[in-house]
Amino acid sequence: MNKFIKGALVANAAAMGYNWIYNMPYLEKLSKEQSLVFQKADPAQYERAKKSYYVYPKAEIGDVSVQGEVLKWLYIAMKANPELTPEDYEKLVFEQFQPGGDYQGYIESYGKRLVINKLSEILKLEIEKIEQTDDQLVGIVPYLVCKELGLPNEKAIELKNTFTNKTEYNDIFEMFDHIIEDSKKTSLKEALEKNIKYAPKDYHDKLKKALEMEDTKKFIIEHSGTDCHIPRSIPLIYHLLYHSKDFEDAVNKNVLIGGASCDRGLVIGAIMSQVSDIPDAWIKKTKLNF
Repeated sequence: MNKFIKGALVANAAAMGYNWIYNMPYLEKLSKEQSLVFQKADPAQYERAKKSYYVYPKAEIGDVSVQGEVLKWLYIAMKANPELTPEDYEKLVFEQFQPGGDYQGYIESYGKRLVINKLSEILKLEIEKIEQTDDQLVGIVPYLVCKELGLPNEKAIELKNTFTNKTEYNDIFEMFDHIIEDSKKTSLKEALEKNIKYAPKDYHDKLKKALEMEDTKKFIIEHSGTDCHIPRSIPLIYHLLYHSKDFEDAVNKNVLIGGASCDRGLVIGAIMSQVSDIPDAWIKKTKLNF
């Protein structure tokens, strides 16, 4: 593995203990008593947090979220076959998610829609196919795999259509390409400042605010929220990348604000690992056994 996949999965696994807790004051208070990274999710803490979704009861320290698993599956498959087609990707995910499949755990809406469509096709049911219009961070998974394997964005765009028909991902992929390349010549901060122009146009104002505002809580309230939908999660990822000093700092800040911290972690970890070392202790804690 190059740094993209490793960084993504380490940052994802680091957040599993408090993923989908939407209560920043509660997490802030808890962080004064203990580290929040690489912790086992405690149902009692989710209950006390109130606004939360405890969906990984069997997860152990070092495990990753469902989007982290999709990243693993696609990486393994494309390492063996770089010419993997969208149909192959769909089949790959279906075989994991279908009833009786190897994956036993929480499945997000895009996965459920895929399973319904495939079962309908297999059983020849007269059910209209559900359009895949997802706008979550899972659409960025093919991009991370293609960056790891040195494949063009055209392949990532082709594969992201498995879960989404939204075209703003295309601009996001190009923007990240420029950020990654420019960060090798200057600094990550300068690269983030310079490349907002490649983002979807309706993202520009929020991305500029992401750089200007140092108060993360205020930025979240006014411009992003903490969920997984890309019109809000991409500006928040931009903010965290810009206002963090290294990989460890970015991951800690990401976990502290809660919400879709695992899935933001995939992108934050992949990009931050290009400019900063991943702590060895965190790599050892993450289940990278593939």
